[in-house]
Amino acid sequence: MSGSSSWARMRLPELPRFIRWGRPVERQIRGHPEAKLAAAAIRLPRTVSTFSIWTSTRAMTAMVFGRDDGEGAHRHTEAMIERERRDFHHEFTTLRFRPLSEHGSWEGRSQYVPWPA
Repeated sequence: MSGSSSWARMRLPELPRFIRWGRPVERQIRGHPEAKLAAAAIRLPRTVSTFSIWTSTRAMTAMVFGRDDGEGAHRHTEAMIERERRDFHHEFTTLRFRPLSEHGSWEGRSQYVPWPA
């Protein structure tokens, strides 16, 4: 079990580019069979944040580095190359974590994090 969260302060003139490159990545993550939960939020006009829980670190990093199968496997990698070419953000951070426990539910669902046997 693994998780990822990112937070960024957008450069407003770069917002159209960010949306153009980010939407395919959002679809890639939300449709990924090993992403147990994926959410994104925006606080207008500049702050964006993402959060995801994955079945494993291997699955998460395979998606990040484009080692998945399928036609959209390189979307995340290509978006990161574009970000390096001309940054979308003033500030940006990505955090990787290992969930230790789960409390409550999200939209009626729970048990994203398996309990030890």
